[in-house]
Amino acid sequence: MPQIVGIHVGPTRCDSPDTPLSYKVLALRYRPSTFDEVVGQTTVTRTLRNAIEQDRIGHAFLLSGARGVGKTTTARILAKALNCSRADGPTAEPCSECDSCREIAEGKALDVQEIDGASNNSVDQVRELRESARYNPARDRFKIWIIDEVHMLSTGAFNALLKTLEEPPPRVKFIFATTEYHKIPETILSRCQQYDFRMIPARELQSHLRGIAEREGITVGDAALAQIARAAEGSVRDALSLFDQVLAFTGEEVKDEEVAGLLGLVDRELLHRASRAIEAGDSLGVLELVESLADYGADYRNFVRELLLHLREILLVKLAPEGSALLHAILPEERERLQERAGAFSEEDLLRGVDVLTRAEGELRQSPDPRVALELALLKLVQMRRLLPFTELVAKVERLAGGTPTLPPSRSAARIEVPARATSRSTSTGRAAAARPQSAPLPIHEPRPSGQSEPAEEEPAPTDPAGRLVVKMRGLCETRPTLAQPLRGAQARLEGKTLTLTVSPAFVTMASMHAEEYRDLARKAAGHTLAVEFEPGAAAEEPETTPSEEEVRRQRLREEAEKEPAVQEALDLFDGRVVDVKEAKPSREDA
Repeated sequence: MPQIVGIHVGPTRCDSPDTPLSYKVLALRYRPSTFDEVVGQTTVTRTLRNAIEQDRIGHAFLLSGARGVGKTTTARILAKALNCSRADGPTAEPCSECDSCREIAEGKALDVQEIDGASNNSVDQVRELRESARYNPARDRFKIWIIDEVHMLSTGAFNALLKTLEEPPPRVKFIFATTEYHKIPETILSRCQQYDFRMIPARELQSHLRGIAEREGITVGDAALAQIARAAEGSVRDALSLFDQVLAFTGEEVKDEEVAGLLGLVDRELLHRASRAIEAGDSLGVLELVESLADYGADYRNFVRELLLHLREILLVKLAPEGSALLHAILPEERERLQERAGAFSEEDLLRGVDVLTRAEGELRQSPDPRVALELALLKLVQMRRLLPFTELVAKVERLAGGTPTLPPSRSAARIEVPARATSRSTSTGRAAAARPQSAPLPIHEPRPSGQSEPAEEEPAPTDPAGRLVVKMRGLCETRPTLAQPLRGAQARLEGKTLTLTVSPAFVTMASMHAEEYRDLARKAAGHTLAVEFEPGAAAEEPETTPSEEEVRRQRLREEAEKEPAVQEALDLFDGRVVDVKEAKPSREDA
């Protein structure tokens, strides 16, 4: 049989401090050892410090929050504060040098057990924990269990823990940590002191990274640190891991453009290029931008998220006053560039852009062709810039309706009939087109032909009761030209409670179809109920092919009115037509 000559009991090559494997990453090297060193969790650390100093220490603590924000680190600091051997009792300032503090920091303390909830989630393992809790600590002041990802425990394990958690032995403490607070049963929550850890703001992460860079002797610009802080999304551990990755690529001198390429971030120039194309309404420009992204190999969803944040920053620069805390995360030089974009976009434009990009980010996940989905989203943003804001649309309608004449008043006024369907038309983005009631008068003034005298006065009012009644009826149907037409030139006679109207033979059938409406008009004009009858009059002696001089003049005025830009704009806006032209009297200024 072979004989064993000797056994090497010294450190292996992997344990040698001179080998590259002994490198300690930044996330471990700069892990906080006291409450004051915890980044961005002032409320939590202050509460725990005060509880220790006032001797109001609970028996169970629940630390919840996102990944990498300091939950497990705070749990270890709390364990050190409770068991530090250099103090006579629990202290808010653990020494980090005694055997208890060092062993807790290294995860080797006999009386402080760290348990992974994912791999120790059965009822039997919780029963073993309960049995162990019956005995006093071996050396330290308290026996402490730190259970990470406690939400992974089974329902049976939680139930087995309830009694011990509610009435633990006097020298036992439980510290739970979780990233999914909502999965923990209410019976457990009610037995714990709960501490919520917040996401770390980008400016605090950037400041923390700056301090580490100075201690490490690393040359790095604020823009690079800001990019790392944004990519970390509120996690200190992620920020330090990304910083480690950047240093492995760049060495001790970090350049801004190298950070963007290494972390897969979107170049800021591409974002400004996109916002400029949207501002200019350049459809071809956004398509060429997507082509550049394809050549660059960028992640389309990541680009949409970055562009969304870019529009948000423009909105902040537009709304927030100088010195506002909302602007602290934006670098001063970047803020100046965003100010140019902010002046070109309205608040509504930016809100619609954020909404479109938010929808697009979700659609890209399921789209069979993400590139086409991105192109459509960007083209929507370009087209939105061409839509009129609702307030401007209303102002145009008011101006066309006579609120603010755009031409001198000594002109003829065109009456435009607006179809009823125009009042309900709206654009695809919800900008409703405001419309006046059907055939509302829109005064569009036309020049009077040179040499023409003052317009003739209105025909004298009739003196007989029947004639005055017809005039009143015509006034009541001013907005219904089809009803007013037969009343023009009609001969009327009133016999008792019957009004007989002699109209042109061409209008008798149409008037009979609207007999009920004419009876309603007569009732309103007379103040009491009247019967209305129509009879045909004599046919016109002149042939219809020979229009009168007045008809020729009115037709010419109608054609001239239709050529006016304001009239054309109203016709296009409401899909209407000119039904009447009325010559306006000159104002005093024109006289």
